[in-house]
Amino acid sequence: MATSSPPDTKVAAPSDETTILAPASLSDYHACTDENDDQLEKKLVRKLDMRLIPWLAILYLMLSLDRNNIGNARLGGLEQDLQLKGNEYYTALTIFFAGYVIFHIPSNLVVKRLKPSIWISFTMVMWGICSLCQAFTHNAAGLIACRFFLGVFECGVGPSIPLVLSFWYQRDELALRVAIYFGSSTCAGAFAGAIAYGVLVTLDGAHGIAGWRWIFIVEAIPTIVLGLLSIVVMPDLPSSPNRHWLTPEERQLAIKRTTVSGNTDKHFFDRNQFVAALVDYKNWLAVLIYVGLNVALGSYAVFLPTIIRDLGFASLDAQLLSIPPYVAACCLVFLVSWNSDRTLERGFHIMGVSALGVLGYIFLLASENVGLRYTGAVLVACGIYPIIPLTLSWVSNNQLGHTKRAVAIAMVSMIAQVFAILGTQIYRTEDGPRFIRGHSVCLAFLTLSGCAACALRFLLRRENNRRDREYGQAEVKDLSTLEDIDTLYDSHPQFRYAL
Repeated sequence: MATSSPPDTKVAAPSDETTILAPASLSDYHACTDENDDQLEKKLVRKLDMRLIPWLAILYLMLSLDRNNIGNARLGGLEQDLQLKGNEYYTALTIFFAGYVIFHIPSNLVVKRLKPSIWISFTMVMWGICSLCQAFTHNAAGLIACRFFLGVFECGVGPSIPLVLSFWYQRDELALRVAIYFGSSTCAGAFAGAIAYGVLVTLDGAHGIAGWRWIFIVEAIPTIVLGLLSIVVMPDLPSSPNRHWLTPEERQLAIKRTTVSGNTDKHFFDRNQFVAALVDYKNWLAVLIYVGLNVALGSYAVFLPTIIRDLGFASLDAQLLSIPPYVAACCLVFLVSWNSDRTLERGFHIMGVSALGVLGYIFLLASENVGLRYTGAVLVACGIYPIIPLTLSWVSNNQLGHTKRAVAIAMVSMIAQVFAILGTQIYRTEDGPRFIRGHSVCLAFLTLSGCAACALRFLLRRENNRRDREYGQAEVKDLSTLEDIDTLYDSHPQFRYAL
């Protein structure tokens, strides 16, 4: 098993605060006892958890609401009021991913150049405005334009936050934190149904505005407000001025924690790392995992209310019945990610939850029984959502170097989002209530995720074993002390991959 030893937290103050994550000089460090080190590290991690994770979870919850509320608005009469014809609704779903895909890598590189608080705040306010504008569109062209720019600006949070978290947390701490962050998307699915139900019941026609328009208004305004607050609340990188929320000793330790994990490069952009990320087989297998996930996720998030309605429920009841699948998925996301961090095992967990999702699609396909098919919908959510933090943590764990990690995370998400477009096209109203085509395609792609995870784990295990045979067991705790780590990165003989 590829594991990472607890870092030695003896550190020095950084010599250049303007350089992102410049490695501390160990010779300048004034030693303290191991007991004090451990206590300081626990205190630091608690501070990080309290400051970073709840706020990021709220931001991603708003991102998920604004991305997927078009599915709830559809049941409120969006198509009829805008007089959408033919494939115009599906075009509006698809165009979001066009904007989202194009700006993945640029966003992950910009967030390093600018302060994360500034970049995240700016993009949040802008996507909130785009979401709000959907409430005031009167034709397909306006809706499509809003959805495109919504995708462009959501890149400021979606792919960027896992990169930012990797600068603050260690390898065996990351999956649970990413899970809490991404797990809020399952909460968003539950909230979306409840909010849509409440809005359509109480605000439909208020001030002459249709209920589906109120859905966009009610969910966009908090996004804009939170975006403005993010510039104050959101921390930047460990080496950035921290507005006094960390003591000097804690800040030293935060910087040291990034260097012992191999974050030693001093440049904002490294061309060699950029190319290395593009040709790394690990990243392409992770792409396959995420492709399989995103085909299913792209359809599930926006079509679940329609799928449940076509089980025989009224539109308003379908909004409420879309809540339990997300609640179940949220619980499983946290449980699986916690155990994955505890064991530093990613592959087996992805295979397990993929199998759960496959079983859910089999239930949806195999029977006309309403109870069995609804159970299938719950299992699909439980199979899809845990794969998100597991895969992104796995990619981050196995990429050393800022540029390589930034490009790898963006690359995996970006290519997979192209296939999410397929997910928005495979469910058609005329295929209801069974949706044989849509469920079959999603089943095949989720099976692909499980198989790709199996292949990636096998290859990483083989490479770890090869390095053990040729170079012996890896015993170095502080990767920043290794010779050539700034040129070899994760190819270094002393580095072992997380499985």
